[in-house]
Amino acid sequence: MLSGTLAAAVATVTALAPAASAGTTTVNYTGCTSNNPALAAPPPDYSSQVTLTTSASTVSVGSPVTITWHYSISTAPAPTGIPIADAATAKAKIVVGGAGSGTVDTASSAAFPPVAVPAGGTFQIPDFTATFTPTSTGTYTFTPGDNEQDVAQFGVVIQCTASGAGPAASITATNASGAVSAKLVRPGATENFTGAGWIAGETVTPSFKDSAGTVTTGPALTVPADGAVSGSIGIPAAAATGAGQVVLTGSTSGAIPVAVTVLGQPTIAAAPNSGGPGTLVGVSGHDWDPNATVAVSGVDAANNPVGAPVMLSTDANGVLSGTYTVPSGAIAAIGGAEIVNGAPSTTLRAATAFTFANNSCTADAAGAAVSAKGTCSIPQGANIAVTGGPLQMAENTGAVTFPGVTLDGTVHNQPGALQQIDVQDFRGTTNGWVLNATMSDLALTGGPYGNQGAAPIPAGNVSAAGLTCAGNPAGTQPYPSTPTAGSGGALDPNTAITLCSQAAGGTNPPTVTGGDFLVGAALTLKVPAYVLQGTYTGTVTISLQ
Repeated sequence: MLSGTLAAAVATVTALAPAASAGTTTVNYTGCTSNNPALAAPPPDYSSQVTLTTSASTVSVGSPVTITWHYSISTAPAPTGIPIADAATAKAKIVVGGAGSGTVDTASSAAFPPVAVPAGGTFQIPDFTATFTPTSTGTYTFTPGDNEQDVAQFGVVIQCTASGAGPAASITATNASGAVSAKLVRPGATENFTGAGWIAGETVTPSFKDSAGTVTTGPALTVPADGAVSGSIGIPAAAATGAGQVVLTGSTSGAIPVAVTVLGQPTIAAAPNSGGPGTLVGVSGHDWDPNATVAVSGVDAANNPVGAPVMLSTDANGVLSGTYTVPSGAIAAIGGAEIVNGAPSTTLRAATAFTFANNSCTADAAGAAVSAKGTCSIPQGANIAVTGGPLQMAENTGAVTFPGVTLDGTVHNQPGALQQIDVQDFRGTTNGWVLNATMSDLALTGGPYGNQGAAPIPAGNVSAAGLTCAGNPAGTQPYPSTPTAGSGGALDPNTAITLCSQAAGGTNPPTVTGGDFLVGAALTLKVPAYVLQGTYTGTVTISLQ
């Protein structure tokens, strides 16, 4: 009686035919088979509506996309319905068409139904998913294929063959990319762009979006057979400064944004902002054109240049830096003008106020009343030249030694240690450094077979571990840098391992690196079970750069 009940339950669960309801495509399932017909007979032919949904409509070639399979509502068959909960799981195949071919297998759904379902009652087969990764450009279609329902607790597998369905979902895979001729642009300028990997025949519409979100659209282009596009788009004169985007939007491939920065009016600053003749002033500024020359000079109250200008350069980000020496004539400001076509620009310029002070002043004029309490002041500049020191290293005296070995037919792993290295960075820069190690093979140099060309012990038999890289307590602390110890590994004559490294400091503002650091490492020499007796000698080379 028990076996009959189990058989009825299995047959009921595995003979589910999802009822038709609104969906993407109708699938006919025929020729269903059961791996155990005596326990669970296969269901008769049936139809179901299946919805396929992709996680994205446009993806890059090589990027995975998730496809979700959704059945319409199902009805439990007569006469018993589904008397047990969590009886079965479902999975299927999805047929790939269009730019590709073949099938992809879905994962299994969660177990269903969550509770027993009486005959005629409805339930939902849980959604399940597959992952597809396009390997070339084009549009791929996805059609519901053969399905399967598994009743694990009884070992029953029911499989049905799909037919008659049309594509239920699609994606477009693209290698589309975009680039611009200038990452820094000015309002009113024209930005050139190029693109590659677009789909032949689609339209690509360029647009510009400024930091305020205002979008300017250019004329659409039709992609030729080679998938390359090029053109230009105007940056509006009223474009908001700061981070913007040039966006290339394909009718099939979707949007590809390229970051640009809209420059504002150039700026200039002086430190100190007061002083007399000969005062060395640090000059800085931003929003200049990249890699430009800026003429910097003092100007008087009438905005006339005073003395000869100094030519300073901007970096790739349009940042200005350098020094200017205050002239003997009085100045009211320090100004800069970008050199454009060999002459100072009338628009790309900036100035900052500067208080000029001579080397003498009068507190009380001659003949002033006894009660007068005048004041005056004169500046005296103070400066010091700081010269960078060395980046250097020193090691403890002595060689790396390993305990001797008496051959006994076994491999011996002999412990040793790298002689401690003291790395000192006194350069006063933002630069980092790397301490590396290589090692020669250990040649047989002593004993009865020494220096006769015998096979060496390879350098790779020496490995470094437990690397340390810490501040020297004997130095002046705190140190501005915190270097990182390497991960160790086998030594090699040609390929270095990193013992310790220090990353570069910040650049905006500059952040100094430096300090005094002690570097060490535990070494292990693997002596083969069978080698010629004698003394083996190698060289560990430590490199600092």
